[in-house]
Amino acid sequence: MNEGSSRGPIFKTFLSAWCLSLALSLVLALGSGEVGADIYQYRDKDGHWVFTDVPPAGVGEVEVIRDGRSSRSPVFRDVAKELTEKFPPKSAVEAASLATVTIRTVLGLGSGFFVSEDGYILTNRHVLRGDESQIRKTEEFIARVDDRIEEDEAAMANAENQLKRMKSDLDDYRAYIDGIKNPRARAEAMEKYKSQAAEYNYYDEQFRKRKREFEEKKSEYRREKGDFSRKARMAEFEERFTVVLKDKTEIEASLVAVSEDHDLALLKTDGCRTPYIQPGEPGGIIQGMRVFAIGSPLGVSDSVSSGIVSGYDDAYIRTDAKIYLGNSGGPLITTDGKVIGINTLKLITQKFEGMGFAIPLGLAFREFSTYLKTNPWQ
Repeated sequence: MNEGSSRGPIFKTFLSAWCLSLALSLVLALGSGEVGADIYQYRDKDGHWVFTDVPPAGVGEVEVIRDGRSSRSPVFRDVAKELTEKFPPKSAVEAASLATVTIRTVLGLGSGFFVSEDGYILTNRHVLRGDESQIRKTEEFIARVDDRIEEDEAAMANAENQLKRMKSDLDDYRAYIDGIKNPRARAEAMEKYKSQAAEYNYYDEQFRKRKREFEEKKSEYRREKGDFSRKARMAEFEERFTVVLKDKTEIEASLVAVSEDHDLALLKTDGCRTPYIQPGEPGGIIQGMRVFAIGSPLGVSDSVSSGIVSGYDDAYIRTDAKIYLGNSGGPLITTDGKVIGINTLKLITQKFEGMGFAIPLGLAFREFSTYLKTNPWQ
């Protein structure tokens, strides 16, 4: 066999792999125009290239072709394997907690959970963008405070003018005293002047103290107002978010879609095989069934509260499982660890401890059907 023929199969294998990679890139780039899925590339035990759109497990080094772009990243993380090895679940609830995450935004912390092994995360829209009704109430409150500040500034200016007139009168009176020739009349006038001067000094000291406190509080308020306005503007356009896993490590997620009609949003991580929570059975939500809410209430990550499904309220699942601030976006799961809803916090629940609401999972799957191709609740 000559040298050229001996190199033929090797060259053909290389050429086939290169052409397949190029073809995949072109298909993704020229396809429907939607964001393409990640393609995972690795060598099998015989050294052949394998391409798949499902995050592979236990195959060694993996390259990721992101969104059909020709650039490749050697970074691939098997999050599912890492977390399972660090926190071997002893129950279905603990298994679901592996897939529950904390989401950090410019507005603070919320919760979310993986719904697929290729990194899709469901959460609430208000976790990312803020509660629109609450933002509106805050803006109305700010407008009232601004009006009150103007009134207080006008009152301060009036008080300051009164003190200036009082001081001017005192100065005139002192000049009058200096012109009195009668020692006794002068002494009497001087006592009266001292009394009026002491009164002035008291009012002047009190005024300066209150003005100083007012200016300090006004300055603090304006910083907080500016911070709120800045964060609200940033949240409106924020596209990338920090996701904190159960082991406190962090990964980045991109915004995929935000629902216009429901308090729902979809994120996605790149280059990861992630744990995810299996959906519950369609029609399997029964009043009185036991459920668990997982999330990061008040910043306490990986927290679980239990309760029952108490009923429905305007298409929400109502539960007495405690859902506090920060729990929003986390999963409401059954005793077998399957998710039936996305925890949210309606305004009325802030007045009634122990009353929580969750958006049914089927609604989220229908809302994001373009990305979550498999909808078990159809």
